Amino acid sequence: MIQWIKKLLGLVRPERITKEKIEELPADKLCRKFIDGELASDTECEAFGEIMCAVELDAEVNNGGFNQYYYNSGGERAERARSTFIRLGENRVADVVKRANEQYAACRDELHSVWDGTMKGFARSYKKKYFDVFDSEYYALMKNEKQLYTLIGTYIKQHPQEFLTEKTE
Repeated sequence: MIQWIKKLLGLVRPERITKEKIEELPADKLCRKFIDGELASDTECEAFGEIMCAVELDAEVNNGGFNQYYYNSGGERAERARSTFIRLGENRVADVVKRANEQYAACRDELHSVWDGTMKGFARSYKKKYFDVFDSEYYALMKNEKQLYTLIGTYIKQHPQEFLTEKTE
């Protein structure tokens, strides 16, 4: 509990990501520590932003489907999320995201007219069932968050040079 409070107050510095850490941690734990900021490199990691696009999409879709994802994000990072799934080797998920993105583009104006900023408007948009098939496909492919964390952690293990700085190699 004390460690969590210190972290919240910014009194705990993240540990540097090293080859040793990448090798020793299980893939899902490596990912979790990386995205939680417990492991950090000396410089801004370009891959981090890409990975977070997929993590955000996954969290939103698992919480309320693609309808909620587009409502909350406007789809701004949806293409980057799709590219990240490709980068992680999950082409089937990338295809679901691609088709959901295309559906969103096709019905964006209608959705925005229903999404009037109220909970009632948001709830009404689910009745259109624009994304139900994509939600079902996504859930069938991505059974839980540990699966995504394992994909990301495995990617980190396979491409450590993207996460390490010259000083840590």
